[in-house]
Amino acid sequence: MATNISNLERDGESRPFAAHGHAELGSAGGLTLMRGVFEPGWRWSNDIAPIAGTDSCQTRHLGYLVSGRMQVRMDDGAEMTIEAGDLFDLPKGHDAWVLDDEPAVMIDYSPEVTRYARGRAADAAAPDDKYMTLVRRGYDAFNRGDADTLRTILTHDVGQHVPGNSQIAGEYKGIDAVLAYYGKLAELTDGQFRVDLIDVLGDGHGHVTALHQMTATRNGVTRVSRGSILFTFLGDRATDLLEMRSDLPGDDAFFA
Repeated sequence: MATNISNLERDGESRPFAAHGHAELGSAGGLTLMRGVFEPGWRWSNDIAPIAGTDSCQTRHLGYLVSGRMQVRMDDGAEMTIEAGDLFDLPKGHDAWVLDDEPAVMIDYSPEVTRYARGRAADAAAPDDKYMTLVRRGYDAFNRGDADTLRTILTHDVGQHVPGNSQIAGEYKGIDAVLAYYGKLAELTDGQFRVDLIDVLGDGHGHVTALHQMTATRNGVTRVSRGSILFTFLGDRATDLLEMRSDLPGDDAFFA
């Protein structure tokens, strides 16, 4: 594999805000990230909304706050403070503003950040098709333990294929068997198992690949690994789920 190096300031794309700062977007091989400089007085609803043309920020952010502080208000009214040194996974649907008199400098590597502060014309079409939206809804339901919602997304004869040689590996056929598999994951980790979406890709014809990060704690050991699921839809429900792992031997050992 060839080494790929680029300089964010020299080679990156600069995106000025309406006021109070700018963002720089750069790529090197498989890495794309944004560095945002949010000056004192910056607020999304004042400085990005005129560019984005939406009522709240519709970009998910995965990042690290290098310096400064930000306040975030979600569309449902929940508020939180992000401070220097914090890692964050911030869902779409929020307003945000800089606190204090120090600029907030953020590094963001979310796949969605390529659309940030890009302009209304570029973002006119929603990137998700209906199947991708269902997959996002399914991941959210899984992490909340919402079996009723999962039953509306999966067919009654759904199949889930789990690779490897551990006690969770195998073929699960039928909605009850699949939900029992999810229950087993929770049981083996004392409820400390979740999968967080990184990206979702679709073909518009009922096939979706979801890239996720798994976090689980078992016997006092916490494991973080990545994987994906290939979903096949029949109508508006998923009929087949094929799991793939980035470190199958490591996952097997964790669930041995």
